[in-house]
Amino acid sequence: MVSCVQIRVPWGIGAFRFPRLIRLACWWSLVIAPSVIHSAEPDDYFAIRIVDAATGRGIPLVELRTTDQNRHFTDSNGYVAFLEPGLMDQLVWFDVGSWGYESPAGPFGTTGIAWNTTPGTEALLELPRKNLAERLYRQTGVGIYRDTVLLGKTPPWQVPLVNAQVTGCDSVQTVIYRDRMRWFWQDTNQVKFPLGSFSMTGATSPLPHELNADIGVPLEYFVREPNGFAKEMARVEQDAKHPIWVDGLMVVRDEQQQERLVARYVAARHDFSVAQMGLMIYDDSEEVFLEHSRLPLPTESRLFPRDHPVRVSVDGTDHFYFGTPPTVRVPADMESTLSPSRYQGLSCLAEDGTIRRDETGGIRFTWRQGQQPITSDQIEGLIREGQLLPEEAPFALREVQTNKPVRVGNGSVAWNPFLKQWTLLFCEQGGDSFLGEVWFAVANAPEGPWVVCQKIATHARPGQNMDFYNPMQHPELLREDGRVIYFEGTFVNTFSGTTVAVPRYNYNQLMYRLDVSDERLQLPRPPSGLSNARPSNITTPVGVR
Repeated sequence: MVSCVQIRVPWGIGAFRFPRLIRLACWWSLVIAPSVIHSAEPDDYFAIRIVDAATGRGIPLVELRTTDQNRHFTDSNGYVAFLEPGLMDQLVWFDVGSWGYESPAGPFGTTGIAWNTTPGTEALLELPRKNLAERLYRQTGVGIYRDTVLLGKTPPWQVPLVNAQVTGCDSVQTVIYRDRMRWFWQDTNQVKFPLGSFSMTGATSPLPHELNADIGVPLEYFVREPNGFAKEMARVEQDAKHPIWVDGLMVVRDEQQQERLVARYVAARHDFSVAQMGLMIYDDSEEVFLEHSRLPLPTESRLFPRDHPVRVSVDGTDHFYFGTPPTVRVPADMESTLSPSRYQGLSCLAEDGTIRRDETGGIRFTWRQGQQPITSDQIEGLIREGQLLPEEAPFALREVQTNKPVRVGNGSVAWNPFLKQWTLLFCEQGGDSFLGEVWFAVANAPEGPWVVCQKIATHARPGQNMDFYNPMQHPELLREDGRVIYFEGTFVNTFSGTTVAVPRYNYNQLMYRLDVSDERLQLPRPPSGLSNARPSNITTPVGVR
């Protein structure tokens, strides 16, 4: 409570004529004192913790909504620090819900629970998980453990409340390069202004064996001085100013056998069409990607690196495979990665558009240098016309229980030593939420055939569908010989149709883990692979063979 003292001032005497001491006293009482008086201590809050019923771990991103539509979301430790004037020390109803979890059943068909909001006390609620994958924490943005800190509790690890002034970022890329794990993101939001960085941002972390992905990843951002915001990581000459997105990260060795990092960039228009595209090489002295050469636009050629390359050994020679699933590859050396003519495409179509077949009449999918790779639209057309059976296609994925077709969006492929199979993790185009359904599949070769898949995570809720696009597996972080895998994606409401964003979580990265030995994961043994491709040696920590 702030007391107000009336000061009588003679007419014609303005505030600028006040003695300095009086002016300071008024300023203190009106500006500083309220923030001091109203600052809350941990015991002033009613603590709510929501945990996974199976693991006992705090669940991030659980919504608690009061009857006056006041929304609170659990932090990455599963906590909400509740302190609402007028709603304390009494019975308060909370509607409880989260993506991929069951809500508690209340009376008259409601979904929630009532608690006495006594300051200094704590309520605990267990939620059964519907998702096969478990949501672990928010990887980026502000206040990852905000409520835990407000309650005076110790976070699982010391992550800053604000790291490099980043409030949100899009679509992660990772690579192990020069004895550090490196993380790169596309468009990145900042604290001080609605517009942030549109030329990639980046950070480093310890190597996978030096961190615990169950707890979190300590990110050390590349920052620009003096404001400390994450710096722009890609330099490209453009005719017009467009956002620059970098993907297809490949670690190779140059003529001096030194590690180099090669990638693709895209200058994207507002409608997501490509205005310009090229190859980049990472400059280690400036810690920035520099343009190396231009590439033809995707409308002219689809033979280029993209997404999250996987390193594969074919007849003793290492290749990078690109795509979800892979339909482009290139020998894994610096000269080849920088030479568009060396890229190979996977297809069953001859130059005249007819289907190539072997001596027995079977369809032949082959890799050929300079050959344009087959697309999902072409495969769907061939199946629709009866020229290709779904089981003959390298990817015509269907839901394992219902045999319903599932349209593949972006994702990534990785070798899993526990399953001894290749794994594909992707978001669905369409489905229950527009880009928020995450699926998992296995195959005996990186290019397939990929036949059936099973949903492992949803981001659909009635009236609150959310996107979780560009999900990426982290094969570097595998635990227990691949039994536990980790993946993350961008949680956002951009395409889902939900107009109200989730505070702090929106446009940020969420980390999940999946136990591939979970008995609910029921994928049959995949058919023989299209090739004899095998995983390259993945034990070398620097990522180069």
